[in-house]
Amino acid sequence: MSCELSSLTSVTPPPDRLTAVDLLFTAPELARLLRHALRDEDWLDAYLLAVGLTQMVEDGLQPDPMQLFRAAEHLRHTESPAIRAAGRVAHAAAAGMSAPVAAMRRQRVRRLRTHLATATLALAHTVVDHLHRPPSLPAELDRSLDEVVHLAPDVLRVPSCFRSFDQHPDDMVELARRFLERSDSSPRVCVVGVRTSGSYLAPLLAASLEQRGGPDVDVTSHRPGRPWERTEASTLRKAAAEGATILVVDDPPVTGGAISETVRAVLALGVPRHRVVVAAALAGAMPPPALASLPGVYLPWTRWSVHHRLTRRAVADALAEMLGPGHHVVASGPRRLPGDNRARVRARFSVTVSTESGTSRRELLVEGAGLGYFGRHAVAVATPLGSHVPRIYGVVDGLLYRDWAPGSEISGDALALAESVAGYVADRARALRVPHDRSAHLRGRGTSASAAALLLGSMFGRLAPLGRYVLLDRITRGLLRTESPSVPDGQTHTRYWRRSSPTGPAHKVHFHQQSFSNLEMTCYDSVFDLAGAALDCRDDEFERTLRRSYTARTGEVVDDERWLLYRLALLWRLGRTGEIAPSVTAVRSAAAVHSYLSAVVPAPRSAVRPAGPLCAVDLDGVLETSPLGYPCTTPLGAVCLRALTAHGYRPVPVTGRCLDDVIDLCRRFGLAGGVAEYGTVVYDATGDRWTDLRSAAAVAAVDRARAFLREFGGVEIDERYRFAVRARSAHGPLPADLTAGVTAATDGAVRAVRGQSQTDFVPREIGKASGLRRLTDSLETRVALAVGDSDEDLSMLALAEVRRAPRNASDSVRRSGVAISRYAYQAGLADACTDLLGHRPGACRVCAPARIPARTVVLCRVLGLRENGLRGLAPRTGRLALTLALRRWDSPGGGSTSSR
Repeated sequence: MSCELSSLTSVTPPPDRLTAVDLLFTAPELARLLRHALRDEDWLDAYLLAVGLTQMVEDGLQPDPMQLFRAAEHLRHTESPAIRAAGRVAHAAAAGMSAPVAAMRRQRVRRLRTHLATATLALAHTVVDHLHRPPSLPAELDRSLDEVVHLAPDVLRVPSCFRSFDQHPDDMVELARRFLERSDSSPRVCVVGVRTSGSYLAPLLAASLEQRGGPDVDVTSHRPGRPWERTEASTLRKAAAEGATILVVDDPPVTGGAISETVRAVLALGVPRHRVVVAAALAGAMPPPALASLPGVYLPWTRWSVHHRLTRRAVADALAEMLGPGHHVVASGPRRLPGDNRARVRARFSVTVSTESGTSRRELLVEGAGLGYFGRHAVAVATPLGSHVPRIYGVVDGLLYRDWAPGSEISGDALALAESVAGYVADRARALRVPHDRSAHLRGRGTSASAAALLLGSMFGRLAPLGRYVLLDRITRGLLRTESPSVPDGQTHTRYWRRSSPTGPAHKVHFHQQSFSNLEMTCYDSVFDLAGAALDCRDDEFERTLRRSYTARTGEVVDDERWLLYRLALLWRLGRTGEIAPSVTAVRSAAAVHSYLSAVVPAPRSAVRPAGPLCAVDLDGVLETSPLGYPCTTPLGAVCLRALTAHGYRPVPVTGRCLDDVIDLCRRFGLAGGVAEYGTVVYDATGDRWTDLRSAAAVAAVDRARAFLREFGGVEIDERYRFAVRARSAHGPLPADLTAGVTAATDGAVRAVRGQSQTDFVPREIGKASGLRRLTDSLETRVALAVGDSDEDLSMLALAEVRRAPRNASDSVRRSGVAISRYAYQAGLADACTDLLGHRPGACRVCAPARIPARTVVLCRVLGLRENGLRGLAPRTGRLALTLALRRWDSPGGGSTSSR
């Protein structure tokens, strides 16, 4: 006899357990929740809440005036001695400005700080005690919690150890045991937690040491990049004077940078080096090299306590408890699956559930979710999402139990998937709506707006930190502001969807892991999820369907500024985590910028005029530049293309870049065609066809060059180049001897073109001029204008009636007699277009772009900061600052102005 598990609906925690959608609590909210947890004797949640509030108190005593500590941290790690010196000055200024503020706050929260420290350690003793004996709490704790009103506005910092990693108090017990086995353990210990995670781990480690009969223990914490708070420094100096061992604890280190910086800060107080010991659980077997020289007590990944909770018996007992009396569970497995990231478990089990009415079988996934209320966040998210996500049973001891979602990644009907994704994002936004967007309180912490500012900050070169803090942080926060805040998913890429049958509904997996995690860019805008879904599919129709369907379901129009900034931030995150290669990040980021510019500066309706003369434009250094870290054009570049087209000319890219780049540019900006890979291939957009101009001998020579380079392990060959060869070494261009070897291997049939970051190999008889001639013949026209900046452009320039070069042109171009503009890059291109048209691009009714919202003007001015190189940065920054001061720009549709 068998029965279905239809009665086993999502098992939610009792109503008195803290189950929160939004984890970024304010201090008053933490105080209220702490009172409730203490009343209900929920000691684990009470501990987590007390530590969170303690950390907010400690951070409040180390304010960062005007974000100077944050700026100093970036400046002090640059290569320039002058900028490092500026970083030291900024750090000293921040320390001086924060001292009186800290003194005032210290007086106001003195009782709160003292009672929280006592309560936190008492609760830690209860949490690590296997009998969970009630803590002995300060009698004045409840009254002192009223002092939270004196704290600066802030929100909780979610600890990676108990949210993103599967760490557990039992791991601190084991670390304490390992430390006490050391023969050199001293009679006194001071545990220093590296904030944020270390603040949660240090009291647990201290309580574990004391309960095992260890030495007297003090507890303090340190935030890297900030000076010691007076009380913390006093505690450490006193401990050092008494010969104490300083235990520095943090979550699993990747590089070990935060721990190393804290160790240096400890040593700076006069603590002997041999008295400092690192204590940490590891995501692997060995600590990172940065920690190799330090004494350490480590817990390898295989020894973490979470593995004991993934046995068949443990899973069966936990599920039976969740299902309630009368359910007998037998589990088989586990089948271990790749984790979400380091230090996170996922395992598949087959379970048989027996009741009086029969038995049933189920495939179950057990995965790390987080400890206490951090883990129950998964339940809070899944419950209102219903059928969008697999059925869940609950969270026990940091592990989420849910149905296994059968099926593989969805492929095939991309547009149907786009509709499903848009439906999920819209429904999630409604179901997980929250009253406030709390990312505004996260200055200096990881948000989508700060990530966007970081990426745009490269426009300012070495002054990027200054540009971010003075201008870009404000701009990105304004452009990404949402009026309907909700808690987004953060992992909506198409690879996170499953369909059990070809016609069945799509289910979202990985629905809770990313929000408030160590890898998340905190955001309260559902459009962030929509943009994430577009990253895996480079189909423009998929993207349009996503946005159109979302708007139909919500009534909210997705503006182009948010769409671009979210796409760039998400691509950066994928590249940072290694999910996509850096080269892929660059290509997709450039495509996102071009998609934006082609939307806000659209081509004229008569985009391709069959009879118009050509305007040959080089890409690198003319139409496109790389201040963002990848080559792309700018607003002025897009205006130039539009102006030329509107006046009857046909701009065509003539470049050494690959064919795919040329085709993408033509499609986005309505261009007639182009020449790619140094003239080896031409593209005709009218018929959407390309032609290989190489002879059979040239094809063979290119193949020999590619095969020769493949023999060298340190050489990266760009596979997007099919008609020429683009290769890089670890340091950029290939060394001279290797370049000569390629030429010899092909009997001189290829020539080398050395660039700033690569070396290209091209058939000797082919150049840009031969490709441009072929395109000119194919389109039955002439070349009215050519603009180039490099030696390879000389032959192309010779074919044009009007020949121009920007200020950044090479010496050979300057000596050739070509007229040189006094402007660089896109500004130089605009100068050349002025000579041809008789007016600045976009300055007449024929070629002027349509009026655009003020928010679009702001972002376009940011993207155009380097259109005239570094020489033009200061005046363009001034124009940007003036726009910010004089116009309302930070709301969708806010204000309009001319795009010129």
